[in-house]
Order: sequence, then structure tokens, then C-alpha cells
Amino acid sequence: MLLLCASQAMGQAPKSSQLWRVAATSLAVPPALQVGPLAMAWNPAAGQQLGGLSGGLQIVHTSNVLGLSGFLGGITTSLGRRAGIGIALGRLDVRDLVRTTTSPSTVGGSIPVYTQYAGLGGQLHVGSFDLGTMIRVNNEQFDVIRETGVTLDLGVRWTPVSRLTIAATTHFLPIDFSKQVTTDYYAGVEYLALQSLSIGSIGANLLARYGLTYRSYDALEHTIGAGILLGSVFGVNAAVTRESAYGSHEWRPIVSLFLKVGRYEVDLASSSGLNDVGATYRVGLSIDFVN
Repeated sequence: MLLLCASQAMGQAPKSSQLWRVAATSLAVPPALQVGPLAMAWNPAAGQQLGGLSGGLQIVHTSNVLGLSGFLGGITTSLGRRAGIGIALGRLDVRDLVRTTTSPSTVGGSIPVYTQYAGLGGQLHVGSFDLGTMIRVNNEQFDVIRETGVTLDLGVRWTPVSRLTIAATTHFLPIDFSKQVTTDYYAGVEYLALQSLSIGSIGANLLARYGLTYRSYDALEHTIGAGILLGSVFGVNAAVTRESAYGSHEWRPIVSLFLKVGRYEVDLASSSGLNDVGATYRVGLSIDFVN
């Protein structure tokens, strides 16, 4: 019986992996529609869209009220014209947790609390579909308690017509496909509403997006957003997300922008926090090593 329980625990993400939902609040583009070398962390069917070798790093930071900080890293490479592989890494730490007794004074050192993962994924392009899967080893520590689990995520991106993209993916799906509170299910639709606009002397595109997040405890969240791309060097994305928690619903705004210079792309994002918990910030750098 003990071996069976241990096997079941290994086949799912540790409870603290829910902290990655805080990192997701800074995504102005729905998780299922993410692209780039770091996108595999959210949708294993994304990657770098079979575009050579690329890598990236993002830093996530929240206000002191939440006290989270960490990073996401990834590297992807194409294998021929129809396949690709990638590695995804991530870690979040809870800052400034200390031990106390009967007074506010600290006793001993800080309490280590973190969640982290390392994943290996692959993509396959078939017709108008991009299919992907990722196996991820998840690890957490809360003070002296440690836990490890393995998850297997599945993702798909479909482009039925040139301007429309439909995507769906799992996030921290247990390898036995059981229902767990740590699992999220993402879906998204992106439509190129206006193409080749002229803003001054620069061509621009306008994209409309809708995202849906379903949590395993029957909570639904909706995201409505848009993006303006100025050529291939600058873009602004904005969205509002309707969050559900404890029987209440609130709308939360998110804004992000990117600037691309040569092989390098810099991303900046900010999401306002609800109930005075402060904002979540994200800064990222991506590099195309091979054009």
C-alpha cells in the first residue's frame, strides 16, 4: 500500500506547483497561444515553430505582499522541417519567510520554500497542425518537507486558415491522467483582424485573442485581448482576465511589449494584482542563435 501511494504521488505535480499560476498572470497572450523558445513551458506544441536554434530566459517578480521571485528558461531546436525538441526549466521561490516564536523576532534562518521543474519536450508539424508533448520532473521544498513528481503535458496548435490559430494544452497533467488541483487546461483563439495597416511609414498588424483556463477544481477564467505588431521589431499586447476565486469574480488587466533587434528580443510585462496584493512583473530575453 505504501509503494502504491508513493507511485501515485510521483505521477503528479507537487502541490506548490500551483505557484506557477502567479507567473501566468503576467501573460498578456493566453498560455496556449504563446510562441518562442520559452513557450514550451506553457504549450509544448509551441516552441520556436521549427525555426532553428533559439533560447531565452525570463525573470518573474511580485510585490512583497506575495513575495515570489524566479525564472523560466528554455532552448529549442528544429530537427529537419517537421520536428523539433526543447528543454524547459523553471523555479519560483517564496521570499522572506522566517521562523518566529511568541514574539515577532526571527529565530534561526529563513524558511526555504520553492517549486522548480525541468522538462524535455518535442514538437511535430503535420499539415496545418503543430503537435507537442513534454515530460516534466517537478520538485518542491517547504522547510524540511521535500516532494517530487512527474507530469506529462500534451498540446496542439491548429491553423485551419491563414489568419486563424486555435490552440489547446494541458499544464502539469498527471501521468495517470487523474484529476488533481495542480492541473490547468488552457485553450485560445487568435485571429489576424487587420493586416498590413500603415502607421506612419511602418506596416502593422492587429490581432484579436480569446483565452480560456479551466482548473481541475471547476473554476473557469476568461481572457480577452489584442496585440499590435509594428513590422517584426516591436509589439504591444494588452488583455483583461476574468478571474474566479472563492465564489467571486474580478477583471484584471495585463500589458506586455517586445522589442526585437537583430537576433535579440526583449520582453517586458506587468499585471495588476487583485485585492491589493500588488503587481506581477516579467522581464525576458530571447536569442535566435541560427537564422
